[in-house]
Amino acid sequence: MEKIDFEVDDFINYCEYKGLAEKTYGSYEQTLRLLLIYLKDKYSIKNSAQITEKHLKDYIENLKERGKYTVVYNEQSKKTNNPQNRGDFGKKVSLVTINNYIRNMRVFFNYMYDNLQ
Repeated sequence: MEKIDFEVDDFINYCEYKGLAEKTYGSYEQTLRLLLIYLKDKYSIKNSAQITEKHLKDYIENLKERGKYTVVYNEQSKKTNNPQNRGDFGKKVSLVTINNYIRNMRVFFNYMYDNLQ
């Protein structure tokens, strides 16, 4: 595991500690784990301090192009949910979903900024 994995774990633990709804921090975790897959694969990112605005813009463009359910952070979910059988598999990710991802990433990076002070 890379440092960034621990940083995300720490953030999720903080969300649980604060008493956020499981659905809320579950959304944060899904967003961040998918982001990590992209950043590790494309840029070999190992910690959040390495992430630049360009990385995030590239990721958002990737979201717009890749299609729904084509990337998962938990391979077990493919066996359970069978995303390839969904009627919307591979279709465009909606702007609402992309904006939710952006919001979730912003919360994480604000947390990281506040805790690096």
